[in-house]
Amino acid sequence: MTRRVIDPEGLADTTHHHFSPAIVANGTFYVSGQVGTDEHGNYVGDDVESQTRQAFENLETLLQPVGKELDDVVKVTSYIVDIQDHYEAFQSVYRAVFSTEPFPCHTAIGVESLASETPLVELEVAVPVDEES
Repeated sequence: MTRRVIDPEGLADTTHHHFSPAIVANGTFYVSGQVGTDEHGNYVGDDVESQTRQAFENLETLLQPVGKELDDVVKVTSYIVDIQDHYEAFQSVYRAVFSTEPFPCHTAIGVESLASETPLVELEVAVPVDEES
């Protein structure tokens, strides 16, 4: 099995956290959870909608080098802090991103917190890709 790291410009550096932003292996694009940070690692806002929009923008940036876009996503896993309070705001962005069928499979998980105090949402996706992409 070969693994190819996807680490395009325009995203915060993850090497100090000891993980790759994304990897293509065996025809699948795997992504480390994306949060609402800009390319400098700064959070774009303190609300779920802003952070969710930015996390999806980060996913778009990761998908570009493999010739894919958000419409190609087959599975989304969402981790949402205080899901009862934030799910409606999250859903407003999610529905705008995935507005046409077929929709990806989706699992939304409510969590008490994420890796630090600032992120309110973290997204993971799976996308089939050609090995040459």
